[in-house]
Amino acid sequence: MNLFTQLSQHARIQPETIAYTSRHRIASYRKLWSRIERATARLQAEWGIKSGDAVAYCGQGHPDALVLYVALLRCGALLVPLEHPSLQKRINEIARVVELKIILHDDHAPIQHIDAAAMIAPISALIMTRCPYQPSCILEDPSHPGLIRIDAAQDAALHSEQKSLLQITAAASACADPARRIAGFLFDAEILGGVVLPALMAGRTLDFA
Repeated sequence: MNLFTQLSQHARIQPETIAYTSRHRIASYRKLWSRIERATARLQAEWGIKSGDAVAYCGQGHPDALVLYVALLRCGALLVPLEHPSLQKRINEIARVVELKIILHDDHAPIQHIDAAAMIAPISALIMTRCPYQPSCILEDPSHPGLIRIDAAQDAALHSEQKSLLQITAAASACADPARRIAGFLFDAEILGGVVLPALMAGRTLDFA
């Protein structure tokens, strides 16, 4: 599986095919790949993200978070998705468990009362302006960790687990949702591995409700 090659191929071969629609944005595969390139360059050259660094997304189901995830994979860095409200409330505790370089949040939901040392910015800052730099990407290794799942019940100890692209997709061999609709949590295992990644690999359209 080579996600980067497939997405760049879709951008060349079917550039006007819609990759995703949402109330926030509509993006063709050409535009999606352009946003991934810009996000990768910004993460590396402007925000100083290196291989092994961790970046948190504190929001829910925003399509720019998908761009962030792929861009971080290209940097060799890890995404910490904090989509569940109970985890968002524990952001300071999580930042002490996982060393976060950046925390990105949905534009309409700024993070309150943060004492972490991480840079904090709205998710739109990832792609909203042009980046004068070119991305310098690692070779894709689907077995390399790219996502840190945080699991905890309210008032319970935090547990983190690193997941690779290979592990995420291994559990789902086919697209589970023929409508390819994303409602709620983008980074749930069944959604990301069973709907989002298979649809992107096949050059289909995702609908963010």
